[in-house]
Amino acid sequence: MFWIKFILIAAILLVVLLLGVEFSTLNTDPVTINYLLGATTLPLSLVMVCAFAAGVLVTALVGAFVVLPLRWQVARLRQTVSGKEHEISLLARKVGRDVR
Repeated sequence: MFWIKFILIAAILLVVLLLGVEFSTLNTDPVTINYLLGATTLPLSLVMVCAFAAGVLVTALVGAFVVLPLRWQVARLRQTVSGKEHEISLLARKVGRDVR
């Protein structure tokens, strides 16, 4: 099962790599980018890859600072609920013994 998953992921990465190479060869036209400090001319494919990388970075930061703390809170709350359920079951058993 592990090898099938590994081969599938490798095949997907190879297809993405080939599409990226094809994309970069088709989009070599220079474009001018105006920054606050000045302007520069770069190939369109490089600009697109940098924009994609910036989007991935922003998504990772949002995930790290928003989603992860919420997951940790959910895990703590689940542990609390589990502890309370255990306490309730112990009390129910104790009451059952006292009644007899």
